[in-house]
Amino acid sequence: MTGIHRRGALLAAPALLGVVSGRAHAQAWPARQVRIVVGFAAGGANDIMARLLAAKLSERIQGSTFVVENRPGAGTLLAAEHVARQPADGYTYLFASSSTLITLLVNRAAGLDPTQAFSAVSMAQSSPLLLVSRSDFPARTLPQVIELAKQRQGRLTISHPGSGGVNHLSLVILMQQVGIELTMVPYNGNNPSLTALVRGDVELASDSLFATRALIEAGTIRPIAITSAERSPTYPDVPTFAETVPGYDVTFWGGIMAPRGVPDPILDRLSQELDAILRQPDVADRVRSFGATPVGGTREHYAKVIQEDWVRWGEVVRASGIKPD
Repeated sequence: MTGIHRRGALLAAPALLGVVSGRAHAQAWPARQVRIVVGFAAGGANDIMARLLAAKLSERIQGSTFVVENRPGAGTLLAAEHVARQPADGYTYLFASSSTLITLLVNRAAGLDPTQAFSAVSMAQSSPLLLVSRSDFPARTLPQVIELAKQRQGRLTISHPGSGGVNHLSLVILMQQVGIELTMVPYNGNNPSLTALVRGDVELASDSLFATRALIEAGTIRPIAITSAERSPTYPDVPTFAETVPGYDVTFWGGIMAPRGVPDPILDRLSQELDAILRQPDVADRVRSFGATPVGGTREHYAKVIQEDWVRWGEVVRASGIKPD
């Protein structure tokens, strides 16, 4: 071997060893319990989704145990900070959502940029929001709501489950695009927000299909419009915001992220397993029962969604001037 070739081989050796080490790590993984940390309380759609995936992963990956750990608080900030501090060994993951990005944007002092602090693994689901009212509310369509808001000059009340979440910012976008003012009333969670609507404390609410479904089916509240660009199979007769406000499109997603630095072979394997799980008919039907769409796909696709939403929601947060509570 010539001196040049010998030096080239020596320089390439560390990179080759890193690849071999990563593959060996992936083959031995998981050797112990794997945690999926959820920044929401037990019982909500994100928690149920994470538990469904954990159970299916435990079934598919021989000898593995995946568990869900709830760390609610500060709009998922506590969970995100906890996972970001964990070793990059493939044993701790974050079940993140669109609201996680918004929380990190609002709480810039926390110093967490999800495009840098985490690695995308799999986008599990995507879902729209609903604008709902009590069944006796006079406005039955979005154009009627907009007209009523103009007449009331900011005195039309609408609840949402917390400042700085997707529900909140979806209303900010609506106000910006149609030139109206709403009196937004934040509550600590979906149930208090919808209870306020049913009780008559507010006139409208912005919430998920999952949270509103039982009340809609009971006839207690009425859907007015849906935030996705296309109508939902769950409520095909409910118009989209975009049918009144061209270009309006707001959905929220849930997915799994890892602390930055987990070996690619582990992330690739986990992503592939999750994609296969989300294609299973029983899982897809369960996700659709939430009013959501199963996604899956590649790590690269999810990373692109995170990057684009980080930019998009960053612009909305800056324009709205939202500050940490």
